[in-house]
Amino acid sequence: MIPRGHLIYGAILAVILWSLGMGFLPILLIISASLLIDIDHLINYIAVFKRFNIIEMLTYLGKNSNIKNSTIPLPVFIFHNFETLFILAALSLFFPFMAYILAGVLFHMILDWIALLNSFYPKIIKFSLVLVLIENKIRRRLSESTNKSINIIIKL
Repeated sequence: MIPRGHLIYGAILAVILWSLGMGFLPILLIISASLLIDIDHLINYIAVFKRFNIIEMLTYLGKNSNIKNSTIPLPVFIFHNFETLFILAALSLFFPFMAYILAGVLFHMILDWIALLNSFYPKIIKFSLVLVLIENKIRRRLSESTNKSINIIIKL
């Protein structure tokens, strides 16, 4: 989901939580976590392209149809996965305010999972960091074997 969508749904959630009597600080934590989780998109973009440009990043993520190519690695989003949710859940056992951050991240992830249903991205991209890393290892091997095949054909 694009950031504007998260902002709109976050505002709606804030109004609902406020009307239910939740305090300002918990709402601020939930909405902030819901929005700031997307920083991993920027981290991935910087890691891949070695430059900082939010507009280019949004364009790249919106039009990246190369993701269908089985030899191109999937983007690695370090916060958009069940592993992060489990870590936040464990931390919330010891630090109660982390439960609000967990709620914000979970709200964000639910919106992303809904949007992912109509997306060209492989579904694992927002479910498991470990599975994405394994998939990328497979894709690298496919890419290497494809490149070797092309080199052999060119030499013939």
